[in-house]
Amino acid sequence: MSLSHMSRSIDIVLLSDKIIGDRIMPFLESEVRKLTDSPTNKMIDLWHEMCKGKFNRSIEIVVENRRRHPQFRSTPHEVNTAFPTSYKARAVLSIWVESFPGLRPMIISHEIGHWVLKLQGFRGMFRRPRDFFLEGLLNSLATHPPLYRLQRQVGHDPQNDIDARCDHYRQLFSQHGRADDLTSALGLADDLMNCSFKNRQQLEWTLSKNRVNTQRLVERILNIASNYDLYDAESNVAFRRTLVNEMKLGNWVSSDDLKPIKDLILEVGRKTSQ
Repeated sequence: MSLSHMSRSIDIVLLSDKIIGDRIMPFLESEVRKLTDSPTNKMIDLWHEMCKGKFNRSIEIVVENRRRHPQFRSTPHEVNTAFPTSYKARAVLSIWVESFPGLRPMIISHEIGHWVLKLQGFRGMFRRPRDFFLEGLLNSLATHPPLYRLQRQVGHDPQNDIDARCDHYRQLFSQHGRADDLTSALGLADDLMNCSFKNRQQLEWTLSKNRVNTQRLVERILNIASNYDLYDAESNVAFRRTLVNEMKLGNWVSSDDLKPIKDLILEVGRKTSQ
């Protein structure tokens, strides 16, 4: 799961006022292609290419309103995520977005890109017992460098969004206060690895003045990351394992990200053959 912490109004594609007020049904892939942009279409094409190579079939995408999902509707912060599911007797990659019925191309390509990387071998990890928030932070930290590179390859540059989050963190931590050091450090390390040099300097200075304990954890995380090539799938997974052990985050295991898609294809196949 990918959980975005900030909302930006740029690059939003809105439909007519009538549809904004009435839209309930998900956007089908054909609609998403028309309503977004060329980089989003290239990411969709790459998703289909990977699916054909792994499963010998295409799997369409649909975009849905996260407020209509039982698990996400009451979440107070911004939620954008994607996972395989069935829709009208078809296996699809369902993308749940905050901006619905607006479509933000950068978000759409980001969520599809997470799954492209999964099919390329960038396996996630999950905790036992499950902690979805912590899992999201750790997996995003490891995945975002190759994901941002992938987005740039198709024509989307997420740098403005990354730097905007750093500005947000700098304002948030500009005063002394209580915060969960571990979860803060994971989110901060994520953006510090990917933000511009100027933003990194400013945020690190703010942390050194107001959040010393958090800063120490961030430095530990970044030092661990520096020993791994996060753009290589196996090295990326090894980084996650080391981080879990070094930070004493409990019992974690690697996930088989292809299995839910394979199971879904079989389930849909059984239902349609009955």
